Amino acid sequence: MSRQERIAVLIEHARNPRRKWAMQDADVAMPGGSPECGGSVVVYLKGDGDGGVSDLSWTGEGDTIGMGATSIVIERVLHERLSMDAVLDLDYDGFVEDLGRDVIGNRTRNATMGLSTLKSAVRKYLKDQRADAPKERTVA
Repeated sequence: MSRQERIAVLIEHARNPRRKWAMQDADVAMPGGSPECGGSVVVYLKGDGDGGVSDLSWTGEGDTIGMGATSIVIERVLHERLSMDAVLDLDYDGFVEDLGRDVIGNRTRNATMGLSTLKSAVRKYLKDQRADAPKERTVA
C-alpha cells in the first residue's frame, strides 16, 4: 500500500470510526490515553468465556492518528477473530509498520494508544476471570 493509501485509510477510520460506542454490557471498560497527544479512549471488551473476544467497542477523543488507529485495531481484532492471547501478542512496532511509520512519524504513542488500552482491557478480563475461577481444594 502506498503512503497516500495508508493516509487515506487512517483518515477514513478517524472520520468514520468503526465500533465507536459505549457497550453497556461489557465485561471490562478500560480507560487509556496519551498525555503527549491529549487523546483518550475507553475500550469496552466482552469475552466469550473461552479465551476469545466476543465483542469490542470504544469511545474517545483525540487526533486523527489516535482515533483512526484505535478504530483500525478494534476492527482488525474482530475481523480476524483474534483470541485474547493473540491480542496480547500483537506487536507495537508491527502495528506502526502496518499503519506506516512514514505516516505516523514521531507520534507512535498516538498510534498505539488504542492498542495499549485494548491490551490492558484483555489483561484485566483475564485477571478477573482467574479471580472468579473456583479454587482447587487439595485433600490430604
